[in-house]
Amino acid sequence: NFDAALKDNQAALTAGKIAPDIALYNFGYLSAHPSNPKKDYSKAIQCFQSLITEHPRSSLVEPAKTWIQVLELQQKIADERRKLADEKRALEREREMLAQERQKLNYVREKSHQLDLEIEKRRRQTLSK
Repeated sequence: NFDAALKDNQAALTAGKIAPDIALYNFGYLSAHPSNPKKDYSKAIQCFQSLITEHPRSSLVEPAKTWIQVLELQQKIADERRKLADEKRALEREREMLAQERQKLNYVREKSHQLDLEIEKRRRQTLSK
């Protein structure tokens, strides 16, 4: 239960049972955890950045920097996926429009062919009279 863990972490910080750098790290970790249904990478990055700036001598600075890099990369990948999905939808719409246009052109071609046959038929009838 991530919500309960976040509340417990806040309570421990308020009660002075854990150091602020550990609390920030825990907030970041819990906010970014892949199993957390309410994960918030931006919030996690903010927690890790706060840890780095407010507690530069903490032993958790290097892991926090690593988390920031991973989460920023994850956000970049997610943005690229969204962009690609948008492009895919646009291409699918365009493909559908082109398919409809092709159907219309095939219909016109078929009608033109029928008209050519009718003209040829009448020409032959005219020539045979």
